[in-house]
Amino acid sequence: IGGDGCKFKLRGGPSFANNGGGELKLQLHFIHSGVEGGQPQGSYFVWMEKDGQKLPISDAIRSIALQDQQGTLGEYNYEVKIAPSSIPGGTVAGNYAIWVLDGNGERDSQTFSVSIPDGQGEVWMQFDQG
Repeated sequence: IGGDGCKFKLRGGPSFANNGGGELKLQLHFIHSGVEGGQPQGSYFVWMEKDGQKLPISDAIRSIALQDQQGTLGEYNYEVKIAPSSIPGGTVAGNYAIWVLDGNGERDSQTFSVSIPDGQGEVWMQFDQG
């Protein structure tokens, strides 16, 4: 897993909010708790699978450094939305695997399991490299 020694750990979540299951909306917060009490970190993104199949998450969408936004479930600096038609099985609900990739596309965390309840397609997680 990566070579620079900075490994993200899951510090918050996963938390879920009701959105009717009309889309999978990830609001993720990439921080370093050792810098300014939780400085938002930039250039990170995620790989996510459902039933072993990769979700169509563009590597062009990256976390934003030094900038938090307030979401329904908490602060975030990375957001991606995926339509059910692009998700294996055609539904948001189900079991997923997710891990963090760094700016070079190299793995920067262990694999985290997430079970998204029916209708609860808004997902918040906080990853900390501190």
